[in-house]
Amino acid sequence: MNTKVEIDNRQLLARMKRLEEVTGKTVSSTLKRGARLLAVNLATSSPPYGKNKDARAQGEQAVQNDILRVFTPGSAITTKQGRSTKSFAEDVQSFMTRDLRLRDAIVAAVRASDATTLNKILSNVPGYARFHATTTVDRDLHKSTRNAYGRVRKGWRSREIVLGNTLPQYLKEKQDLVGLTKAGWASAALKVNADVKDALSGIPAWVKRHIASVPSAVMDKSDSMLPIITMTSKLPWADKAMPESKYKEAVRIQREKFYNAMGKEIRAALKAQATT
Repeated sequence: MNTKVEIDNRQLLARMKRLEEVTGKTVSSTLKRGARLLAVNLATSSPPYGKNKDARAQGEQAVQNDILRVFTPGSAITTKQGRSTKSFAEDVQSFMTRDLRLRDAIVAAVRASDATTLNKILSNVPGYARFHATTTVDRDLHKSTRNAYGRVRKGWRSREIVLGNTLPQYLKEKQDLVGLTKAGWASAALKVNADVKDALSGIPAWVKRHIASVPSAVMDKSDSMLPIITMTSKLPWADKAMPESKYKEAVRIQREKFYNAMGKEIRAALKAQATT
């Protein structure tokens, strides 16, 4: 479902008209600047919340944690946000202390990325028969574990052992998508076509990298009798990225900031006129 937000407020309109009278700036151009600021605010509010490196790291950590709840690395791997789970080989070496020959056979199969041999061994080992070894990442399995909000469902426990290097590669691929949800609103900020030097001011590079690949739309009726601009993030999960209450709160906060900023501009213009 697409997510739309609008700037449409009579009190705002009255102040914009006052700004037009005092400064000569048109209602349309003022509304466009406000819409752009709102889009930037929505981008900041979308998960992972914020726009600095910590926000990006938080998003990457969430992606990593989710994927490692679905897939267990056969051997120890290096992850972007630090290790958050034991490898299967480490687990076996820690808990299988009685039958060392069996333990060594399992570890050898893991190190050789021999899924066929490993599955044969595990099928006869109590406590490990539920696991399935593979050398590929089952993307459909990952998709099936996720809820409507894109997160792996609570209570899910990994049964897939991924041998070799495909799991770290998959982790990186998915972590590189962090910022995609924010980019839907960053794209709208561009399409508003506000009269500003940099329409993407306030948008970090790790969000900007996705703008060309995300869908958005802007319906501009800022020149009408009742000026209104409608911005839409057309990402399929946009409506689930945040609760509706948070979207409304982001709009309220930005509207208040925009209203107050116009008041300061009006007062400054009147003061300048009074001294000339």
